[in-house]
Amino acid sequence: MKHYPIVKDIIDNWDPKRFLHFTPDDEYDPEIRMIVDLLPSATSVEKLAVVIHEVFVKMFSVDEVYSINNCYPIALEIWTKINNHYTRGVME
Repeated sequence: MKHYPIVKDIIDNWDPKRFLHFTPDDEYDPEIRMIVDLLPSATSVEKLAVVIHEVFVKMFSVDEVYSINNCYPIALEIWTKINNHYTRGVME
């Protein structure tokens, strides 16, 4: 789970269900763990957006989940931070 802190920071800042003002800080932890576990299958920003969308569809209902288009900026932010982390030579 080496990317967990990056993904947690971004998902919590996004707060797609607007829960964090009323719930514990670990509200999205199950979704974040699922996204981190699926990161190896996301070979592009577009595929990561699909992963994020599918996780939130699975964990919440389809009617309540943001569209995949709304997941793309979050996927891009995660993708960029993870890749910048490695290009700077930071090892975890």
